[in-house]
Amino acid sequence: MIKTNKTLSGFITLRNIIFLGLLILFQAYCPNGTSAKLIPAPLLKWADKGTDYAVLVDKSAQKVFLYSRDDVSKPVKVYKCSTGENSGPKLKRNDRKTPEGIYFFTHSYQDRELAPIYGVRAFAMDYPNPLDKKQGKGGYGIWFHGTNEPLKPWDSNGCVVLENESIDELASYLRLHETPVIISSYIDRVPYKRQKRESETLQKFVETWVRVWKNKNIDQYMRLYSPSFMAGGMGWGAWKAHKSRLAKKYKKIHVEIDNLQLYRAKDTVFAMFNQTYRTSAFESRGQKKLYLTKNSNQWKIIGEFFERGKIAGKVPPRRKKTSPKEIEDFIHFWKNAWERKELDKYIGLYDRTFRFHGMDLRAWRSYKSRLNRKYGSFKIRVSKVKIIKASGNKLKVRFIQEYKADTYHDSGIKNLFLLKRGKQWKIKKETWRPLPTGRTK
Repeated sequence: MIKTNKTLSGFITLRNIIFLGLLILFQAYCPNGTSAKLIPAPLLKWADKGTDYAVLVDKSAQKVFLYSRDDVSKPVKVYKCSTGENSGPKLKRNDRKTPEGIYFFTHSYQDRELAPIYGVRAFAMDYPNPLDKKQGKGGYGIWFHGTNEPLKPWDSNGCVVLENESIDELASYLRLHETPVIISSYIDRVPYKRQKRESETLQKFVETWVRVWKNKNIDQYMRLYSPSFMAGGMGWGAWKAHKSRLAKKYKKIHVEIDNLQLYRAKDTVFAMFNQTYRTSAFESRGQKKLYLTKNSNQWKIIGEFFERGKIAGKVPPRRKKTSPKEIEDFIHFWKNAWERKELDKYIGLYDRTFRFHGMDLRAWRSYKSRLNRKYGSFKIRVSKVKIIKASGNKLKVRFIQEYKADTYHDSGIKNLFLLKRGKQWKIKKETWRPLPTGRTK
């Protein structure tokens, strides 16, 4: 039997007790480790309905970060980018600077609508937004877009430029007018607890704003506005007079909001929500935007904008599920164009980004043109067509392909990787491997 020193045993016991106590305190403060994580400061509160993603641009890193509401401690995707060749926020036209602030995508453009300089895809942003206009910032036409040239940092006229493959992938996550784009000189990351407290403070601010408005407490209502406030051509004094007249005119004012979302860019917080306003003689529903900054230690509204009839968070129509017959028809058209040597139709089924054994689309066309001249006829037999994987606008299909050209014959398993462009499927990539029987001549 081994004897244990009592003093040493007591020390070990005390150490274990202290360790256990610290562990309990840590778990209480950091449930599941969440509180210990650093999260992007711009993402204060996600909308209850609407987009599941947010796009953050860090100018200092020349990176675009895609975040999901499911876990804001790490990005879903990270892409290299290029922003304006001059530093600082955009102030005027042709200053070759990229804006800094909170924006939304308003339009989507594909390659057939674009000049080559914009690559394969482009998304317009709402710069200048209402706050930019209030602050007198100029310029326009700020896009996220691809490029057909090698990507260089700090090399754009003011747009955010990504590689073609990156903008194509990012497009599948974006929802026009809903996915926020927050552009900063640097993305600050803060502890979860701190972010949670800030978010709760701002939510209470908005709740107070709604309550005092409904109660027609105009003095308290106006204390929530900055002296520099401006909306609809009215400054602080004119806004107070306007709201006082409405409070006297209507016996009751009903205000309801939903789908609140909060984002931050430097010292400005952006709140957006659906608002229903109703009196005995008037009713409106639409999207309200508030811009807030801190005056000493208190948040104040510096800008307020309302778009009647626009409702954020509407669920978009569900994408029609791709049927096996649709893909079989595509394969049949592809096979017939190949057999009949209809090169334009055949190549038209391939995506501009197509790659196969080091060949791009142009090289692939030249290769197929040589084979058309070399052989008198082709015979292609396709069987056992099967959709292997489908995700959004991408799809993988597999089938057995038997190929005959004059004296040449082979059989193998063909995989086509399809990408949907608008309403049309395109072949982005293909692979082939021989069947166990091998190939014969």
